[in-house]
Amino acid sequence: MKKTLKWSIVMMLAVVGMTFTSCDDDDTPAVPTVEEVNGNYSGTMKYLEADAKELDLKVANDSVIFEAFPYQPLVEAVVGKEAAAGIIALIGDSLAYKVNYTAAMNAANDSVIITLKPEPLNIPLGENAAVVVTITADKKASYAIDKKNFKFDLTATEAKLGEANALQNPIDLAFDMNKK
Repeated sequence: MKKTLKWSIVMMLAVVGMTFTSCDDDDTPAVPTVEEVNGNYSGTMKYLEADAKELDLKVANDSVIFEAFPYQPLVEAVVGKEAAAGIIALIGDSLAYKVNYTAAMNAANDSVIITLKPEPLNIPLGENAAVVVTITADKKASYAIDKKNFKFDLTATEAKLGEANALQNPIDLAFDMNKK
């Protein structure tokens, strides 16, 4: 009887001890996806000739969306600073621009590599005229998952008013954005 009681107590202690053991391995990190890049961002855009400009943008599904694209230095480069003031006052801060992209995770799963596919930017100069700015993205953009930092470069290669290219030299735009 004593032996049976001892074994019964040992078995009960073993069963009680098993209840403290978790079946789930909580140390397994979640594998990030390209959807990590979606969200609202705030940061700076630097023109090589000018100071940095603060701006906000949104990344959704397959697009980088600028509610207010900072186009002012582009207008100044095309028509000169004196003539640009009137055009900038006419347009205001509400020039929207959208850049489509495709995204893929890198091999280490710590960042998203983004291929931007920019389309021309239309800057209206009144009811019947517009400057069409050709924008390219020669480098791939990247989003660092741990830092929540989105960096990309765009280049304005030409600005056409009618058939004439009014942009003498390409303008590089460097964006350094942080997720809100």
